[in-house]
Amino acid sequence: MQTRRLLAGAGAAAAVALGLVGTSSAQAATTNAAAVTCGNAYWPHTNDDPFGGRVSTSSPAAIHTGPYGDCTTVGHVSPGAWVEYDCYVTNDLGHTWTWVRDENNRSLGWIYDKYLDDGGSNFRCG
Repeated sequence: MQTRRLLAGAGAAAAVALGLVGTSSAQAATTNAAAVTCGNAYWPHTNDDPFGGRVSTSSPAAIHTGPYGDCTTVGHVSPGAWVEYDCYVTNDLGHTWTWVRDENNRSLGWIYDKYLDDGGSNFRCG
């Protein structure tokens, strides 16, 4: 478990590019009657993290337009695939998501940190 997860708990987480399809714009989705905001304009980030990790799910992990499961899925990353990290955010539900890039440094989108072998980035976006 990563340090930020411990601190947050005490104080308050086929191929990468080849699986991507389509483009998306900022959009709103709903989760349990609460509005969630999707789209990079609402979740700005910079490439602050020099590290990466592997997808730890047994099936392809979804890449989203925002840090919520209800945000549009723009592609999937294969189990065991390596992704580079930019930074992470904590959404309104208290879940952390990391913005990822493929091995060729192409920007992909948000992935839920529980789908990453090391729990995602240790660098907060902002």
